[in-house]
Amino acid sequence: MRNLLGIVTVVLASCALSPQERAKRIIDEGLRDEVKAVRIEAARGLRLLDPERSVDVLLGAVEDGEPEVKAAALLALIPYTRTSPHLQPVIVRMCTSENPSVRVAAYRNVAAGIDTVREDLLKRGVNDESPRVRQVAYAGLAEYGDDGVLQAGFQDVDPLVRITVAKALSEMGRVGMYEYIKEELKRLAPESLGPGIIMLAQAGDTSARSLLKALLRESTGELRVDVAEALLILDDEAGVSALAKAIQSRDPFVRIRAVDVLMKYDIPELYDYLIAAARDEYINVAIKAIEALSEHHAGNHRELFVEIMGAQNALLRVAAAAAYLRS
Repeated sequence: MRNLLGIVTVVLASCALSPQERAKRIIDEGLRDEVKAVRIEAARGLRLLDPERSVDVLLGAVEDGEPEVKAAALLALIPYTRTSPHLQPVIVRMCTSENPSVRVAAYRNVAAGIDTVREDLLKRGVNDESPRVRQVAYAGLAEYGDDGVLQAGFQDVDPLVRITVAKALSEMGRVGMYEYIKEELKRLAPESLGPGIIMLAQAGDTSARSLLKALLRESTGELRVDVAEALLILDDEAGVSALAKAIQSRDPFVRIRAVDVLMKYDIPELYDYLIAAARDEYINVAIKAIEALSEHHAGNHRELFVEIMGAQNALLRVAAAAAYLRS
């Protein structure tokens, strides 16, 4: 019996899949998983291997009855919007969804790439009852350079919408917008201050660095991460140490926010923190860390991706497999 077991072990070892084949198999299994979030993650992982199949899976998820699933699938479709005209009718229809999160995701697709009816849809979006939709719509309309349309946004009841308009006009060359944004920041509720600060930095106000550094010393939690991102936008390294602390926070939501920032900015000195976060006990932190590492020199992290492909959690396995295939 022992000899038989030994033979079986040798045979199985000789038939072992390569990491590439294993990753493909994990993605394929993920597409058939009973958990919708796993199927969406697997479809995202197919983007480079089989984009048509990826789109088909995501379109199926868009038709799901759960708003969270619809929104997640729509966000995953954004990379395909410009190159897949057949998506347009679905996206246009989702712009009228009863759920605001679904409408936000749909309008983000519109802003990213729909051509034939894009401007008309965005103009419709500035009248949406959701301020988040109105933000996306005004930001998208900025590309048309029509400051008359944008000017109407200054009458919006939501400060973040007004800041979005001011940022857009600043990028178009309108003077006085930095000062306008700073005044609007004083009216923001604490939970909205972070996005407002980031938009101030995106508008290019380098004079805000001293203000941001002072706020960095005084702020905590997710707001501190937002301030750190604003400093990075302004090419100020003061935010790097704050991000290092945030990614080690006891609060998983702070860790998630820090990893979100590190997906957008390549900071090699924080790679070790991302590698540690890829093993985080909080699954959402780990998945985002894997995605962040795959965005920056993914080939250097293949061993980590292979390791996590053996995780018990299906979402983790799929995220790691997708990262490996992108490497």
